[in-house]
Amino acid sequence: MKKSVIIAFILLFVVKFSMAQTTDACEYIKVLASDSLQGRLTGTTGAEMAASYIQKGFIADKLELLFDNGFQYLDVVTGAELGKKNYFEFNKQKFIAETDYIPYSFSQDTVISASIVFAGYGFSISNDSMKWDDYKNVDVKNKWVMVLRGTPEKYKTKLSNFSADRNKMLAAKDHGAAGIILVSKDGKGKDSGLVALSLEKTKSRAGICVINVTQKTADRILSSGKQTITTLEPKSSEASNDISFELKGNLNVSVEIIAKKVKSANVVGRLMSTQKTDNYIVIGAHYDHLGMGGHGSGSRKPDTVAVHNGADDNASGTASVMAMADRFSKTKLTGNYNIIFVAFTGEEEGLLGSAWFVKHLPVDKKKIKLMINYDMVGRLNAKHSLTVGGVGTFADAEKVLRQNNDSTKLKLSLSKEGFGPSDHASFYNDSIPVLYFNTGVHGDYHTPEDDFDKINCAGVNLIGDYTARLLEDLAKNTYNMAFLEAGSKKQGSQREGMKVTLGIMPDFAEQDVKGLGVAAVTPDGPAFRGGVLKSDIIVAINGKPINDIYDYMERLKSINPGQTITVDVIRNGKKEVLLIQL
Repeated sequence: MKKSVIIAFILLFVVKFSMAQTTDACEYIKVLASDSLQGRLTGTTGAEMAASYIQKGFIADKLELLFDNGFQYLDVVTGAELGKKNYFEFNKQKFIAETDYIPYSFSQDTVISASIVFAGYGFSISNDSMKWDDYKNVDVKNKWVMVLRGTPEKYKTKLSNFSADRNKMLAAKDHGAAGIILVSKDGKGKDSGLVALSLEKTKSRAGICVINVTQKTADRILSSGKQTITTLEPKSSEASNDISFELKGNLNVSVEIIAKKVKSANVVGRLMSTQKTDNYIVIGAHYDHLGMGGHGSGSRKPDTVAVHNGADDNASGTASVMAMADRFSKTKLTGNYNIIFVAFTGEEEGLLGSAWFVKHLPVDKKKIKLMINYDMVGRLNAKHSLTVGGVGTFADAEKVLRQNNDSTKLKLSLSKEGFGPSDHASFYNDSIPVLYFNTGVHGDYHTPEDDFDKINCAGVNLIGDYTARLLEDLAKNTYNMAFLEAGSKKQGSQREGMKVTLGIMPDFAEQDVKGLGVAAVTPDGPAFRGGVLKSDIIVAINGKPINDIYDYMERLKSINPGQTITVDVIRNGKKEVLLIQL
């Protein structure tokens, strides 16, 4: 589509929906979560349309648009592509990129000529439950290592914690290899094809060259040693076998991965108090979501390519920001604070927009006394349970939260931690007090089923009314808003080697249950704070199935302290998805 056509389409869209100016947040959600925006994936036309719609809302509310007419632009990496300097050649055999081989997006850009060592499955494991070292009798320093992807079928569960391509890359790197070749096969002698050159959540490079090849390509290379993957795989499937050997000849490789960048934008407006003040409160939410889903998108249904409308995550939060801007623009803002309203881009890619905003604030950081973040406030349950995080980040937080709540309408669940799985973490990391509003994770989280018809509109507006009372109280009265540290400021900053636990006691009595029964929950542990209950059955962690205590223990091995995970539980015969910060 030509750029002029896209711009015209955006303008038509904005004109069509520009009359949605209202304090009813659901009018905004209906637009933001419509199929027209194609899931608002950062860097796409749908996200641009959402940003333009938010900007027009701010204009209608007569906010002062900050930065570039309300848009604070940043470069966002949205994908990767091969450059012109890629080649792959062994003993005068030339191979074709994206047909015979492909570099991983996290591979180091480099030129290497070195011999190849075949090293089975590339495991280097030494712990209480498993000892397996495919490197024990071979020197791979400054050489290529060729290994099989995955695990032997009979050890699939036991070795799952060590089977990821990155794990094998790290093992090769630790042994001094110049590069690693990962061979695609499905364990049954069939070629499973090449990995996709897709953007990963982490932008870091491996430090060594990382290449994926088809089984056919591997066989052509191995033919110099009169071997094939089919003959080597059975020998590689036991830890006791020594199958490592070096091939004659050099593999010559050049890798060039080019990051695809686009301009994306936070949308920022300001409303000044009628009373002259230099103090600010920031009210924000992210407007991006997962687009059409697919592998690598963060979708919990990666095999389903469909619009992920993200009505709750996070059209509900963005709409709440817009409704709050409209509310205070109509009533006139008075009192101790000016308000900066922000719709963040790139949250799903790793808090990109909020991190950029904090590094490039429109006012002196010392003037920002509080950041309020809405993320997933669209599913208020029958008990009207609202979770508020960050209560420990300033002394009077709990006081002001409780005295402005009508307990017959909202049941507050307060958490002191300032760090969390959303944009407020960027502010907390920079010593700004935060409050994080959330109505909980559900089974539609990060799936195409997170649609407008599931939104509790009355609940969203109830939370908006509550926030308005809170802001009016802060504006009129004096509270202790000095920043307090409440928990770790950085994900994974705990001491290395620290064990990760959810804080549950497994139910060993239920031997025939598929999953892990919960016999007890430790008070104030991660599971307790995340909503796990006694008698729940844990069936998945981060979307990966849990069949028994052994699966549970293996899954936990791949999780780091400070990480936020999803835990699927069966409760009273129904599946629920809980968000737990460790």
